[in-house]
Amino acid sequence: MEDILHGLNNAQRSAVASPAEVLQVLAPPGSGKTKTLTARVAYLVACKQLRPWNIIVCTFTVKAASEMKERITSFVGADVAKQLKLGTFHSVALRYLRSYGQYIGLDKDFNIADSADSKAILKRVIKRLDLSIEPGSALGRISSRKAKGIVSNPEKPAKKVEEQEFDRLYDEYEATLAASKLLDYDDILLRCCFLLRSHPQCVANVEAVLIDEFQDTNNVQFDMMSLFSQKMNVITIVGDPDQSIYGFRSAEIKNLTRMKKQWPDTLTINLEENYRSSGAILHAAQKIIEQDEKRPPKKLQATHSYGMRPVLRKLPSAYDEAEWLVSEIKRVQAMSGNMMQPDDFAILLRSAALSRAIEAALGNAGVAYRMVGGLRFYDRVEVKLIVDYLRVISQPDYSEAVERIVNVPPRRVGEETVKKLREEAREQGMSFWKLIIDTVQGRRTPKTKLNDPCRKGLASFVNVILSGQKKVESWGEGPSLVDLINIIAQKISFQAYLKSKYPEEKEYEARWSNVEELMAQAADLSTPGKLKDMAEADRLPTLDDMEQSNNSAEDVLSVFLANISLAASEQKAKDGDEQVKQVTISTIHASKGLEWPVVFIPACYEGSIPHSRADDNDEERRLLYVGMTRAQALLYLSCPIKNTQKEDTTMSSFLTQPGAASFFEEHGPNLALSAVTSLSTTLRRDCPQPTVVAQLKKGLERDEDNFWPLNGEQPPERLAKWDNDR
Repeated sequence: MEDILHGLNNAQRSAVASPAEVLQVLAPPGSGKTKTLTARVAYLVACKQLRPWNIIVCTFTVKAASEMKERITSFVGADVAKQLKLGTFHSVALRYLRSYGQYIGLDKDFNIADSADSKAILKRVIKRLDLSIEPGSALGRISSRKAKGIVSNPEKPAKKVEEQEFDRLYDEYEATLAASKLLDYDDILLRCCFLLRSHPQCVANVEAVLIDEFQDTNNVQFDMMSLFSQKMNVITIVGDPDQSIYGFRSAEIKNLTRMKKQWPDTLTINLEENYRSSGAILHAAQKIIEQDEKRPPKKLQATHSYGMRPVLRKLPSAYDEAEWLVSEIKRVQAMSGNMMQPDDFAILLRSAALSRAIEAALGNAGVAYRMVGGLRFYDRVEVKLIVDYLRVISQPDYSEAVERIVNVPPRRVGEETVKKLREEAREQGMSFWKLIIDTVQGRRTPKTKLNDPCRKGLASFVNVILSGQKKVESWGEGPSLVDLINIIAQKISFQAYLKSKYPEEKEYEARWSNVEELMAQAADLSTPGKLKDMAEADRLPTLDDMEQSNNSAEDVLSVFLANISLAASEQKAKDGDEQVKQVTISTIHASKGLEWPVVFIPACYEGSIPHSRADDNDEERRLLYVGMTRAQALLYLSCPIKNTQKEDTTMSSFLTQPGAASFFEEHGPNLALSAVTSLSTTLRRDCPQPTVVAQLKKGLERDEDNFWPLNGEQPPERLAKWDNDR
């Protein structure tokens, strides 16, 4: 037990070894929540003798699940750790649906619709029903309705015309998903809840449930937690109400209170020691979050020294702000003797649209940067195309995917013909694939007129899909996803197609390398050891009176596709050169859980943060708090007097409250050697040699932040130059 508790502070130890059956661990930023939660899992297994296969651990990201598994492995070993039912809410729910979905009428071969599929379905239904609803907005409303656990009620029809239209759209959307044997992301959780309510014996074995980032749970995820734990009622959650920033995704900050009402004996333990940020940064962040008088009083205790006060800088315009930001990055890097590298800097934005001026300034200065949440790997055209072929081979009734690939590469099947055939299939109550294959094989004559080149094109398409299905059927004990991808690539002359579409050699090679990366992932999954591990990880304990669906070699394809669908929202595009150290640009939302030595939060004005379209100012304040607490050693906030549209701005009300100004400096810090020594202590890095600093300092125009006036006006030098240029 001492091995598990080693290195934990008193509050963390109390949480890990608590005898409480229902436990809330409130963990502010940088307080070691992951360390505490993983140690709690290890404690339950090693000290309380709970069986690992009877423990469910839910996270919000694949990355968090992976990190947690690594840490637990260090405590209890790989053999025990891999038996835990650990993953994202969606992946854990998917395991239950794959194993027991037949009990609620779920097709064994169901697929997952990604957001592009959902939007395409809505777009088509809206057009067919002639509705005045925007597809993106409709998708958000549908997701919100499902996240709150609200389903259509035919006995209580909507009164308003707009609500009636939305109900029609919702019903048609659900019918289209069902016809294609699809579940959208929200359905995965909803169906899992339905399964566990109607067949509670599915989770009769569960001895403990642990939830990470509990403040981000929505109503359905709360219900999942309750249903998973319904037999033993042993629950541990880790969360922080001050970091609840996903209201737009229907996250419910009230779930912490709801939990205490449902389990009145809930014990709450507060972690208060912060191991990330300097004292000055924590004091400023605390000042901001304490403006919310409704929150329960909580304190952050810094374990680092006070350090340097955060900066709150006024600049003349958004473009000056971007230029200043780049100059500070260069100044800090040089004055720290390169102790700070480009990847130590993060620029956190309230919305991605604010990045344009900053990207231009970084580019002009030759500073390498990366955008978090850029084009995702699985969203790349060439990757998505191959994945769609795999989806149709696995599930031919997946009409959205069929429509996307039936004429790619070009097969002389025109867009108008595709639309007519798709509509005809709908009218006939059959899948798009069924109509196509029946037509090609002479069992049906469609109403849509098809010329000979079009018929040949459809026949060519059918041949590709049937060849792929034949390959899958022949797998037996040795499935090879790589062989399947190669068959598709050969049948559709994929390399030739990419070369013709992207004639520039460099772009073609980049596109093809993405296909090779997909093959590498497929090869990794197809190895016998990986298949065995995957089967063990997905297998649920055998329970009396509950028959699980049997896995076959063919299921490797559906598991591969399910993994892609679940990972797509997190898998980022690969950087062109992973060795190049780059400044990070990210939204504040995407930065949650991360940290950097130096953080910039630009555009701190009314309309940006708090955002003009935000419904909840308290959540906007929490968002700023989350951004500020990403910083370890230096924190910069800035406000341009004019935004990119050259409109006047007003500094964020969060930063102009009485007393707030005393927590900030008006300009960047003086980076004398004593200050750099303090930074090195906070970051636990070697302090640079004075000779190195002196040499790098020679390359700076200024070694202090004194070019732009503190009142936000243009620098005198720049005004004089403009006067001379007139």
